[in-house]
Amino acid sequence: METFAPTALKELVVTDSARGPECPAPEGGGLVRTLLCKLDGFAPLTEQDRAALVGLTGYARPIERHTVLAEQECVVDHALIVLAGFAGRSKRRASGRRQILAYLLPGDLCDRGALHGYPLDHAIETLSPCRIAKVPRAAYLDLLGRHPRIALAVQRARLAEEATAREWVANIGMRSGLERTAHLLCELLERLGSIGAVSDGQFDLPLTQMDPAETLGLSSVHVNRVLQALRRDGLISLRGHRLRILAPRRLSQLAEFEAGYL
Repeated sequence: METFAPTALKELVVTDSARGPECPAPEGGGLVRTLLCKLDGFAPLTEQDRAALVGLTGYARPIERHTVLAEQECVVDHALIVLAGFAGRSKRRASGRRQILAYLLPGDLCDRGALHGYPLDHAIETLSPCRIAKVPRAAYLDLLGRHPRIALAVQRARLAEEATAREWVANIGMRSGLERTAHLLCELLERLGSIGAVSDGQFDLPLTQMDPAETLGLSSVHVNRVLQALRRDGLISLRGHRLRILAPRRLSQLAEFEAGYL
């Protein structure tokens, strides 16, 4: 499958843009650094909280691209935590056509099964090679029970994810293809910047050709044309899986992007 890297896009000079915060992890916590950054942004964590989260590394495993982590309508008995890579929530029609409903970035959690045991109304799958922690329900509930700050941070993260889902609906319903794409890129810049994964306005975008199309409700040809237009206007550059936001203010103005929902 083709990767998300149109050959027409050539690298440009980057301007200074969003930079991620410094998020030092406790000793041995490199693997969960993004999780610590994310949750600490929603509720300040204690050293005991951080140490407990570092303990989740024992559940982490490498997962290949396009691996289904949870099938639609299944009841999972564990929480999933993305520690590296991109995963996503999606729905498929009987024809095989897919709509990506959400990106799960490093530090994001999927805990509906662990908390409630409800069947999922969507599938969860990896969009790139990932590192995923699969935490059994008992261990996850014990973590939340013993660490109320972590529980509060997880609750606030869930609210932000719900707000993001509403913004994606508005994106598809009210914006042009150019505006949709610009909005998604602004959102990724903000989300990845919050976990320290943005440097000089650039970040990894390890998606295939079809992933952004199935996210934005556009064809892959349309997405490529939009990306080329953004490049011609000096807003972005893309080489391989590395995206640079060259003019973040102009891009956000184009998309009418406001980061408050995150």
